[in-house]
Amino acid sequence: MTLFTSKYAPESEEQVFGQQKAVSELKDFIENYKQKRQKAALIYGPIGNGKTSSVYALAKQLDFDLLEINSSDLRNKANMDSFLNSAIGQQSLFFKPKLILIDEIDNISGVKDRGCIQALTKAIEKSTFPVILTANDPSNSKFKALRKACQMIEFHKLQYKTIAHTLMWVCEQENIEFEEKAINSLARQVDGDLRGALIDLQICSTDKNFVFDDLKNLSDRKRTDSIINALRIIFKSSSVDNALPALDDLDIKMDEIFLWIDNNLPKEYLSPKSLSQAYGHLARADQFRGRIRKQQHWRFIVYIYNLLTAGISSAKTEKNPMFVSYQPTMRLLRIWQANMKFAKKKEIAEKLALVTHTSKKVALQQIPYFQEMFKHSDGSLLADELDLSREEVDWMKK
Repeated sequence: MTLFTSKYAPESEEQVFGQQKAVSELKDFIENYKQKRQKAALIYGPIGNGKTSSVYALAKQLDFDLLEINSSDLRNKANMDSFLNSAIGQQSLFFKPKLILIDEIDNISGVKDRGCIQALTKAIEKSTFPVILTANDPSNSKFKALRKACQMIEFHKLQYKTIAHTLMWVCEQENIEFEEKAINSLARQVDGDLRGALIDLQICSTDKNFVFDDLKNLSDRKRTDSIINALRIIFKSSSVDNALPALDDLDIKMDEIFLWIDNNLPKEYLSPKSLSQAYGHLARADQFRGRIRKQQHWRFIVYIYNLLTAGISSAKTEKNPMFVSYQPTMRLLRIWQANMKFAKKKEIAEKLALVTHTSKKVALQQIPYFQEMFKHSDGSLLADELDLSREEVDWMKK
């Protein structure tokens, strides 16, 4: 099955929705590259808003030979120099004008990438072909020299109306029956990410029908999938560097993360030593969580995430080769059930405290004695005195 993101990828500037100004600037840079002061263009903006697809569309429209590399594959200065020297110095195989795309330069970071930015900046100055860089947010100070060497072109966040229009058009092409409410809700939910919207639409419309109720299932699936993927990275990674960012993009409360890890850790770590060390890191993270709650020391949150990711990942002596099905904890359900059970008791204690002129704490301690009274009599007079409801009377008799 072909993904909608590939099937409906734009092939010309007219097919790029919602980015006319940015695409026009990019086209002008490519066509008039030799007259430009900067030898590269840095296009930036939120994820899924058409940056990379616009480069591909213009390359096809203008008949350029596109050479793409993801910056995550250029993890040091030597790799960067090797790629750029060969890419910039060689003629296109088919003697077409060449366009070089370096995607997601945000990935260049840390000690391992030291020297990459400088190497890239120097290579751009020597390039005889236009170089296009993409980034979500190039405002970091490490990109200062690179920003000066590039023409900056902003791809703004797509409006939900633009995304909704695109989704409706795709539905028409695919003969998908849809509710307009569902389309508009999905368009708002993806927050400017057209690529994500197309993926979600395809997931929800396998039966050629897309209704509003599909969005609830989609939201639940996304939350569950995201935490499961994060756990898989933490538990299975052989490198703490890979585990560190595992929780960065989770739209889940921290308390839930603790419960997910606590519930699935014994399934994954079979060695007593590994399990002991992992729970040590989990306990330490919980201590910092307590300090945040009591003292509002939010600077400790970085320690929590480091302990939950790199700490727990490094605790294992060897990777579990078996597939483990991660499941949500039932503790939340049990807590809810206990609260519901205790809530009735608290309501009765409040009424008892009011009538007997005692504290709520003392009234709670007296509840078992009153329960015995209800069990050995109909309790109607006592129920009237305390103004108990039928449900509360039934609870007392149990």
